[in-house]
Amino acid sequence: MAVFMYLFLLLAFFDTIRLILFLLKIKIHNIHTYSTGVIVLLCAILIVYGVFHARSIKTANYSITLPGGGSDIRIVLASDLHIGPKVGEKWIRNIVDAINKAQPDIVCLAGDIFDGYLDATKDMPEIISQLKRINAAVGVYACLGNHDIDNISFTNSSTTQIEEILRQAGIVLLKDEIHILRENLYLAGRKDARPIGMSADRKSPKELLDGSNGTIIVMDHQPTQFPLLENAGAHLVLSGHTHTGQLFPGRLITKKMFQKLGATHYGHWQGQTMQGVVTSGAAVWGPPLRVGTNSEIAVIDISFKE
Repeated sequence: MAVFMYLFLLLAFFDTIRLILFLLKIKIHNIHTYSTGVIVLLCAILIVYGVFHARSIKTANYSITLPGGGSDIRIVLASDLHIGPKVGEKWIRNIVDAINKAQPDIVCLAGDIFDGYLDATKDMPEIISQLKRINAAVGVYACLGNHDIDNISFTNSSTTQIEEILRQAGIVLLKDEIHILRENLYLAGRKDARPIGMSADRKSPKELLDGSNGTIIVMDHQPTQFPLLENAGAHLVLSGHTHTGQLFPGRLITKKMFQKLGATHYGHWQGQTMQGVVTSGAAVWGPPLRVGTNSEIAVIDISFKE
């Protein structure tokens, strides 16, 4: 898919150049041969670069002030691991190493931890061992994303195996639930809006957060309901899903899409009473490469002000 996309874009670019040269009556001998060679070479360079770049885990850093009291905390947000046939034990080991290097108090895995093909994942015991290595004093928490299905089927999908794997790895799964981190500090995890092959029967933001008095952090895989979460009383929302487009120029599309929803496709979002952080994800979906975006974890240092 990536090869054909970049061949098409490069062909369109060079055709435009040839058209301009034609209109200007500038002739270049063997221009078709030269341009074809350049197109193939540039496409090959982009693909090779994208494959290696995707496996390099970057760190995005944020400093955020939330209402409330108590000591500062550091959250590491990791999303879109897409564990499956393309992302195995080695990639997960690199992600875990990056998380532990940040020395987090809390780790939030904001959905699409798996890719919907558990039966095709051969090194699951080793992957579980790597996930168990995540070191966070206050705990490791997760919500499910739209790809977090045991094995993708449009007639009979479930999350039973995934829930058991997370339990074995010592990860607390929040499915439309609120967890007390400490006095007056809460972490909520939402069910996904559009799980593949499953119904999206989840609580509304108001139903989920009603009655919670304190500082509320929410994990919501898809950044599609920021305004509703803000109105419901959330103070910080942690999301992924967008991959920031993963392959340029995809980021131009995702930027417009999520702006229309009142959110963002990447980075820090500031509302009236709520903030949000959307990560580009720690791995990939579809083509196993990235161009113009990073595989990353987000390190969020949070201070509190009464």
